[in-house]
Amino acid sequence: MKKQQKDILVIGFALFAMFFGAGNMIFPPKLGLQTGSQWAVGFLSFTFADAGLALLTILAMIRGTGSLEGITRRVGSWASTLLGVSVFLCLGPLMAIPRTAASTFELGVAPLLNTEARVPFALVFFALVFLLTVRPSKVIDIIGKFLTPALYIALLVMIIRGITNPVGSVVDTGASAVFAEGLKAGYQTMDMFGAIIFTVLITATLKERHYEGKNALRVTMFSGIVAAVGLTIVYGGLAYLGATGSGVYEQSIGQTALLIRIMETTMGHGGLILLAIVVALACLTTAIGLTSAAASYFSGLTRGKVSYSAFVTIICVFSAAVSNFGIDTIVSFSSPILTVVYPAVLTLVVLSFFDKKIHNDWVFQFATAGAFVISLLEVLSGYIPSLDFVMKLPLSSLGFGWVLPAAICGLLGALLGKNRGVKRQEAAGE
Repeated sequence: MKKQQKDILVIGFALFAMFFGAGNMIFPPKLGLQTGSQWAVGFLSFTFADAGLALLTILAMIRGTGSLEGITRRVGSWASTLLGVSVFLCLGPLMAIPRTAASTFELGVAPLLNTEARVPFALVFFALVFLLTVRPSKVIDIIGKFLTPALYIALLVMIIRGITNPVGSVVDTGASAVFAEGLKAGYQTMDMFGAIIFTVLITATLKERHYEGKNALRVTMFSGIVAAVGLTIVYGGLAYLGATGSGVYEQSIGQTALLIRIMETTMGHGGLILLAIVVALACLTTAIGLTSAAASYFSGLTRGKVSYSAFVTIICVFSAAVSNFGIDTIVSFSSPILTVVYPAVLTLVVLSFFDKKIHNDWVFQFATAGAFVISLLEVLSGYIPSLDFVMKLPLSSLGFGWVLPAAICGLLGALLGKNRGVKRQEAAGE
């Protein structure tokens, strides 16, 4: 039992660190700044949409096979593979992994050293990622036992200092729809994708440690809870720090600039050093987790013909090159793909909880198609004004405009499938 409890803490810490990237660090302070005296409401809704959706996804994953295919298989093999490749590319070498290096440089290294040496930094960063990732069996231990405690201690120091020496008083900003704005910000972190990738990594680790059946479910579930609690504490602290600046800084200040100003005001030059350490640890742990999971997925896709270590090398080299384009360019390139794929996968996550109750594959296929089409139209509406009608759908202001169409399409699939006698196609081995 002691071994299991230790594994729960180590894996939970690893999950926390892999989830907590630079993006998770800059969203809560900005939300706190905007909401002022209502920061707690915004923080709770943000946490619900971020850590809550992530925990929901982990639960969905462990109820199935622990793999992405366990969630997506009901839409058909080709669609399942396409969704999987899209998720792992975007949260891999196309966006999330390069962004970890770019964020570390722009948030930590550049302000501290006043340098523009992106290329040398990227080479060093990904050389370190490669060394810490190339042995898959050691990834969780490296993050959970060593990197996460350092990250968490640094975060607590930063938060406690900001509380005991605030930049100003929390004021009423007159913000409206605070709960909705927090929900929207939490949703936009898209950490549900991270939950899918990291659960795949956790499942592989549990198999290596000989956890099976209910024990594996228990360890994964409680590890997810440990991570969610850790994220909640940190999000609350960061949101409060932002709220203390609500009477000091302009609402228009950028997310990155706000965090830098808070740290510089509360701790001076030492604050910039601490911020650089926190960002580096946060981004490094995320990069390690994403690289390991993506390499495992793509190696499995080739059925081992291309090894895990080969994919780690490819991902690190490619990510190092992409990271030099900077955060804004990386996000502008890959964000539309994530925006389109995210609702489709989230639809499947929710439906997976009713997997045994829904005997008709068309429900999954139609609902997923509805979510996909509406989210695609939302992205295209930014370029084609005649498509802006999709922005008037219910919940579209929160980023959930796809929910009602997905529900209607799922119901349509149920009716049509029932009339045509469409039944569930059982997965192999079931």
